Amino acid sequence: MKQLILILCLLIASLCGRAQVSLTVQLDTSLTGPYTGRLYVYTLKDTAAQFNDRTMAEQPAFYIPVTNWRNGEPVSLRHGSTPSHIALDSLKTGVYKLVAILDTNTTERGNSAPGNLYSRNEGLLRIPEAGKGEGAVMLNAVFRQRPFRETELVKEITLRSGLLSKFRKADIFLKAAVILPASYQQDTTRQYPVVFIIPGWGGTHYHGAIAGNQQRYGMGQGKDKIYVYLNPENQTPWGLHAYVDSRVNGPWGEALVKELIPYLRRQYRVTSDPKQTFLTGQSSGGYGAVWLALHYPGSFGGCWATSPDPLDFSSFTGVNLYRDRNYYTDANGKERGINRVKGVFQETLRASRVSELFGGDGGQQQSFEAEFGKPGKEGRPKDLFDPLSGAIHQQVVKEWQPYDLGLLVQQNWQKIKKAGVGKITVYAGEEDNYLLQESAAAFGRKAQQAGSDIRVVIIPAADHFTVRSETLTRQIQGEMDALIK
Repeated sequence: MKQLILILCLLIASLCGRAQVSLTVQLDTSLTGPYTGRLYVYTLKDTAAQFNDRTMAEQPAFYIPVTNWRNGEPVSLRHGSTPSHIALDSLKTGVYKLVAILDTNTTERGNSAPGNLYSRNEGLLRIPEAGKGEGAVMLNAVFRQRPFRETELVKEITLRSGLLSKFRKADIFLKAAVILPASYQQDTTRQYPVVFIIPGWGGTHYHGAIAGNQQRYGMGQGKDKIYVYLNPENQTPWGLHAYVDSRVNGPWGEALVKELIPYLRRQYRVTSDPKQTFLTGQSSGGYGAVWLALHYPGSFGGCWATSPDPLDFSSFTGVNLYRDRNYYTDANGKERGINRVKGVFQETLRASRVSELFGGDGGQQQSFEAEFGKPGKEGRPKDLFDPLSGAIHQQVVKEWQPYDLGLLVQQNWQKIKKAGVGKITVYAGEEDNYLLQESAAAFGRKAQQAGSDIRVVIIPAADHFTVRSETLTRQIQGEMDALIK
């Protein structure tokens, strides 16, 4: 029996010795280092296809941390790498295209953040038989700061924030695109109403210069206005800050009201009348717009939010944070879904979180934790739930409660009203992909019970992305115009 066990052990060891996929990454001679960060390698089995956000999320990928990496020191992912889906040795036979990215930027999220390295040329990984293969790819380029292309009517603002710089103990800048009406150059004495736009996930002030986005937010329609397209992503590693005053991200809302708005009034003939100062936002930006309207009620004359992130935490992407005990599964142990398309969830909340954890800091869940929660160790946002089991941390839920806008309105509406809050309207799609219509409806019920005039509209057949239609854009513009003197 002992001999049989020994033979089996020797056989397994022999097989393991032969089963080996070698994958290495090198630095081009132009990149000397040293570099510290997380090195990612993405694979694509269909060599005729192109790498994009979807394929990079769906196809096998791997990362490994590197410290003080210098030119001439190849990094092997053979040992110590973390797979997104399956282990390196378990890849199916065939030929894979490769790209690599080294995430070295610790102040901004995303693979393409300035300073990150990437492979301009694709590598190849060949696996002729199961468990055996060899591949290599080279990092040979650096993502640079994206240039902003100004025109006569589109200008970029980069304003150092004293409030945020003090909080973060580093220079932090407010960034925005200012889009001026055609009449701005002809009538040099006229003061203009202003509309602040907070875009959703992936949106930055660069998008304010794009004609399609200008059309989406109604620029050029109705009465002349100055539009300020904000950047809710700059200089935060945790995801969108959405211009919310956060205990982790810092006082972004206060910086907007006390620093950016006064600057705009000095520089661009923006009206000093808060009743002619408006807010609008989509998704995460929709939550930010409503949060600002409620917390700085004397600073804005109106707010129009579409598909906002959870306004009421009794339905947080389908999870009741006050009643449910597990984020991943319901009371019957069934996995909860996310990203509903035509009534069918595309993945589970568990799988979504695992994917975000593979991608490092700055995913959607972590952005919530930074926006609503308190800092934990080393200033990092506390987890709302255990990432392995999904068990919700009830103490963290309590710490989030000040950002539950349903509770805020329910408990403080008379005070908010007295401070001069403007018109607030929320639109959500009946078929929202992330179940945000449930949260919007719960917020609306509490607002109605509190005696407020906040309006929540659930649009039939619309989803998260189709709510802001041409018809709704014209309607919002008409409502803004009705408030303009």
